[in-house]
Amino acid sequence: MLSSHRHLRITPGEWDAFMDDVAQTLDKFAVPPTERAEVVAIVESTRADIVV
Repeated sequence: MLSSHRHLRITPGEWDAFMDDVAQTLDKFAVPPTERAEVVAIVESTRADIVV
């Protein structure tokens, strides 16, 4: 993740917008809370390698 995203210089605000998109998508498809939490945890685990 680090080498493929660092040059994009993704900001915390851009990450928050992305996470809002993720949340809206999970809502749209009525993903149950347990699975939703798992998806969010996986995505959040990449944040340090993506956000500058």
